[in-house]
Amino acid sequence: MQQYGGAMLATARAITANHADDAVQEAWISVHRAIGGFEARASLKTWLLRITMNCAYNQLRKHKQHLSLDDHDNHTDLFASDGHWQIPIKAWTDDSPEKLLEARAMNECIEHHMAGLPDGQRVTLQLTDFQSVNVESICELLGITPNHYRVLLYRARLSLFKMLDHFQRTGDC
Repeated sequence: MQQYGGAMLATARAITANHADDAVQEAWISVHRAIGGFEARASLKTWLLRITMNCAYNQLRKHKQHLSLDDHDNHTDLFASDGHWQIPIKAWTDDSPEKLLEARAMNECIEHHMAGLPDGQRVTLQLTDFQSVNVESICELLGITPNHYRVLLYRARLSLFKMLDHFQRTGDC
């Protein structure tokens, strides 16, 4: 629980922020019931995260939250062929009270924006950029192809980039 609990909670929060704790608790109960059937076809972490994701999706259905499947504009000029930013985000410093407040406002804006991302994009971005889960494991967890993974990650990063760019230019979320 100590080793994987944090990753499980972060995964559940990426899917259903309001009911993540319930999803993780349900996941641990499911793990306890099913541990004898663990066949090690995937790593233990991947197996635990998959169970957590299923429980988080169950929480979504239980609380009737609807997921958006919005599409985004095509902005291929923002990313290099390796998937990294071509236009780096400006560096932030927090050496004054004003900058600290600005950083706090930006963090709140990022959290708000992440909560509004479509489910697949949010989970893919969370697992890739915040938890450093490898591509193969993410594809297995989500039941998607590597190409679909790249599309989800691209759209999530593009959306986040647009939000950060807007915030840096205007100060508004």
